[in-house]
Parts: sequence; structure tokens; C-alpha cells
Amino acid sequence: MRFKWVLLFVIMLLLAGCQSSYWVLEKDRIGEGGSELELYANYLQMHEDVKGYQVFTISEGRKMVIVSLGSSEKDKKLEVSGVKYSPTETIVTVKRKPAPKANEKNPFILIGLDKIEGDLIVQDESGDRFEETDYQQ
Repeated sequence: MRFKWVLLFVIMLLLAGCQSSYWVLEKDRIGEGGSELELYANYLQMHEDVKGYQVFTISEGRKMVIVSLGSSEKDKKLEVSGVKYSPTETIVTVKRKPAPKANEKNPFILIGLDKIEGDLIVQDESGDRFEETDYQQ
């Protein structure tokens, strides 16, 4: 009987360690992340040529990475393929998918991260990197 409890405890610890360290914030909930996120999302729609990423600090020190494609890819949308951490870098990989309806001048995605370790690299599935935008917060 004791063995079962120990095994259950070990499984719970393993599952706790496997929790995702990122999430995608729905665009209709952008206000929950703070006014800076809304301002930047509006900025992206007014400056359709902005392609890249911008990092914001949100509640409890967590980070929000907004990745935009620019108007040249307004028929696409972004999804997260994965987030990998190492002691020297955090790699966020996104993939482009066809958008059912192009309703944004500059498509973007809101990716929440519990932390950023080392350098942040934002790339697509081909390994092409996005550059940080020159937006002044």
C-alpha cells in the first residue's frame, strides 16, 4: 500500500514538471495583459509593414511576446510550434498557417511565457528568425 502512495506522489511530481511554460492569449482578451499590449496591437494595425517580435512584462514578472508577420502575409495566421529552454537561450518557434479569413492588416500572435532564460530567439519552423521590432514602450 505504501508503495502505491509513493508511486502516486512521484507521478504527480513528474506531471507538475511537464506543464507547459507558455500559453497563447486570445486577441479578444488582450486587455487582461495590460494597456501596453493593446497599444502595441493597435500600433501593428496602423503600421502594417512591422514584422518581428516585441516583449512585454505582464503580471508577476511573466512575459508576453507579440510576433507579427507584416501586411505581406495578411492571409496567414501564426501558431506556436514549441518553446525550448536552455541555460543560455529561450527559443520560441512559430508556424504560419492559412487564415480562414484575413481580418487583420498585420497578423500577430500573443505568446505568454513564464520566463525567458538567456537570449530570446523567435523563429519559424524553417529556422528563419524574427527580429525584435524598434517599438518604444
